[in-house]
Amino acid sequence: MKFLKLLWPEKFKHRLFAAVLIFILVPVFFIQIYNYQLIQRSVSQEFSEKAAKQMGVVQTTFISAIQKLFLYYIYLERDPATHLALTEPAAVDESERTALLWSANRPASQDLPSFINVTLADRFGHIYESNEQMISNKDYKTFLKHPGFKGLSADGDSYRWVSGDKLSLFGVLTDNTGQQYGFLRIDFAYSSWFSDISDDLLLLQNYALLDKDKRPLSPSESLRSMNVSLVQAMIDDMGSQPVIQRTDERHSAILTASSIYNFDWYIVSSLPLSTYLGNMKEVRNQNIATFLLFSLICVAITFIIANAVSRPLALLQRNMAGSAAKELQTRVPERLFSGEMRDLALTYNQMMEDIQGLVHKLKLEERQKEALHYQMLMVQMNPHFLLNTLNTIKWNALDKNDSDTADICIALGKLLETSLNSDLELIYLKQEIELLRAYMYIQNFRFDGLVEVEFHLQEGTEHALIPKLSSQPLVENALKHAFPDLNGEARIIVRGYAEHQTLILEIEDNGIGLTKAGETARKDSRKGIGLDNVRHRLMLLFRKDGQLQLTDSGNGTIARISIPLLVSNPYQSEGD
Repeated sequence: MKFLKLLWPEKFKHRLFAAVLIFILVPVFFIQIYNYQLIQRSVSQEFSEKAAKQMGVVQTTFISAIQKLFLYYIYLERDPATHLALTEPAAVDESERTALLWSANRPASQDLPSFINVTLADRFGHIYESNEQMISNKDYKTFLKHPGFKGLSADGDSYRWVSGDKLSLFGVLTDNTGQQYGFLRIDFAYSSWFSDISDDLLLLQNYALLDKDKRPLSPSESLRSMNVSLVQAMIDDMGSQPVIQRTDERHSAILTASSIYNFDWYIVSSLPLSTYLGNMKEVRNQNIATFLLFSLICVAITFIIANAVSRPLALLQRNMAGSAAKELQTRVPERLFSGEMRDLALTYNQMMEDIQGLVHKLKLEERQKEALHYQMLMVQMNPHFLLNTLNTIKWNALDKNDSDTADICIALGKLLETSLNSDLELIYLKQEIELLRAYMYIQNFRFDGLVEVEFHLQEGTEHALIPKLSSQPLVENALKHAFPDLNGEARIIVRGYAEHQTLILEIEDNGIGLTKAGETARKDSRKGIGLDNVRHRLMLLFRKDGQLQLTDSGNGTIARISIPLLVSNPYQSEGD
């Protein structure tokens, strides 16, 4: 007991320090080390199981991709359009051969992604590539001299797989009579495929493909970070197991290997634990350093509490509690403090000023983001109807060869001048109506003047402000969906009027109505951007006060834009 009394300090602040160190800091330190090791083992085991399941998914998907390549080979061999383009090139116009070979009307099951390139060759010196979609006589002999075609014939082996930096399927095309009429090569950029499929999976693993000799089929960055000897040992021990797994301690990664059925290939994946857990040793050292720093802070706080006065702390607490309610305007009177407490008051006051500055900066940044989003939406609208207009000009020039083309160009110039002016967001309503007239002038050339347009503008609303090009998508939507078959009775009525403090712009048509138009739109695979673009722009400019509504009128559809009434009468050169 006397020995313990000699070791135990007599002063209160020293006793408080010893109590915190022995009964709090030391036990917490060992508990933290134990919990860290427990979490490390648990998380590693969890990621190991997920990596094995994900490898099974990748293996199945990879085999399906290879099978799809072979089915595509069978499809091309039996496709009448392919047979016609390759056997009778002289019978098909050169500009139409590519359309026959790479027709967009093929079933969706035969659509191939961009990392698969298909090359066809006929017996007349023509080569066709799917990605380029062009016809060329260049390198025809070089293409057929590839070793992949060696030994292939209609009577013997008709196809062969060749591996390398790309996985290629070489084959000959034969008709129903057994006559050879073309050559086929399908290149599968599996490295790009692995990268693409990894983006859709839960775990970001690195994948590599190995041949039967356990050598990589192509140089891979992921293999450089793997323990190659460990990978080879895994494949040797695989046996009948479809998936085998090891932990690479040297690189802090989980390795998974799987064989490819019917091929002497292996897929190897590496899940770097550092991606999810960081470097374990570094994290552990950082935790220890953080804990030591925390311990020092605790000791310092212990002495401050033992020697501090409760009144300054209570005053500081009250100011901090009321800072949010007073919008960070509270300040601590520094003259009431001294020493460390005065420094704390200075720090608190500076912190309040910094937070106020950050809040103001965040508000400015948020508004800038909204402005940028609005500009992006406007840029999205710029080329939306340009292609149709240019096609109209082309058709008119080719069919009539008259001066009407100049009128179309004038109308198009008005639209382009407004759309490309990104500095101007709001224009007068009468200017919007003029742009709409120009647009309908162009469209009536396209529809042979079968669409009748009426404009009704309430007096006094000519100089009301409205987002530019907000009515054109609504009219375009009516032309596209309301009148699938023009019969000479198509009519669009444009109304602009004020209602209390709201400007209303209505586009009414006598088309088929919303229900039938919705059924027709569902058959169209391409989703339009016009209506969504207008809605987003109204929301960004006017918040909840800007709305776009589509309603049935009984004899068609009404598209209604409602925004706050903002009248900006121009200055007059004379008079009032």
